[in-house]
Amino acid sequence: MYTEFSTLGRLISNNNTITFGSQVPRSCANWIFENNTTYPNGDIAELDGLTLTECRQWCNLTVNCVGISYVFGYSPVECWIKETIDFADVYNDPAKLVYRCY
Repeated sequence: MYTEFSTLGRLISNNNTITFGSQVPRSCANWIFENNTTYPNGDIAELDGLTLTECRQWCNLTVNCVGISYVFGYSPVECWIKETIDFADVYNDPAKLVYRCY
């Protein structure tokens, strides 16, 4: 539960959900990695066929992105850009991983 303020916007934690309110892209310097995990909602976009590095870069370039869900068990791989991550809505999935900004 924290709120981060910057010139770009603010990261708000409320009821186990983080949301970043911003008008410009934000570069995330710190990522938390979760393997075999997925948060099924809160998607901004799906980008197929990207490497994990490219997927994280898209998040950094996307307004309001707080993290990604990367599905490496499918072909092509799926990159889901997230604007919210609801910690109460989490599932184990061996074909997925999540990176989230903190």
